[in-house]
Amino acid sequence: MSGFEFKCKDIGMNCGFEVKGASSRDEMMQIVSAHAKGAHNMTTIPPDIASKVSSAIKS
Repeated sequence: MSGFEFKCKDIGMNCGFEVKGASSRDEMMQIVSAHAKGAHNMTTIPPDIASKVSSAIKS
């Protein structure tokens, strides 16, 4: 596998979103932030959720 991947369900969300291929953790966080804003109506990602997301990103 190349790059990083993340799935919302890995942090307990009832959501089928998954993304693969980001070249860095920072890029992945940007992608996940955009998804959270559009799909989950989150204007910002709270620190506890950001920590869960970061921990769930696989390389």
